[in-house]
Amino acid sequence: MFEHLFEKRLVSAIGAKVVDDTKYFTVSVYVPPPPAEGKARITEVTAPSEFTPDVPFYVKVRLVNDGGDDKLFFRLINSDTGTILREIINPFITITGGGWTISSKITLTQTTDFHGRAEAGHTE
Repeated sequence: MFEHLFEKRLVSAIGAKVVDDTKYFTVSVYVPPPPAEGKARITEVTAPSEFTPDVPFYVKVRLVNDGGDDKLFFRLINSDTGTILREIINPFITITGGGWTISSKITLTQTTDFHGRAEAGHTE
């Protein structure tokens, strides 16, 4: 019974709003690009032309970082056996721009030619 009496007054008592104009707008979200990954490149490998079994010799490898700031790794592998002779994976080494020279002391017992492979890359 009272609903009918207050129906019109209730609307006006609340203060109905009338929309006279509407404008839509967008604010784009900024998503920063991911940091550039490091990209290791081997620029030089220095090794002797021959070795004597059971006598140590050095292999030097020079790396540079062609990408963003990142942690790089290095491996020296015996290609014939697949054996990793030296591996450096250090999450705390960050190479920015410049280079890194790794000198590895190798002692081989084999009596055949040594075929080595140097690998370098970045950590994820």
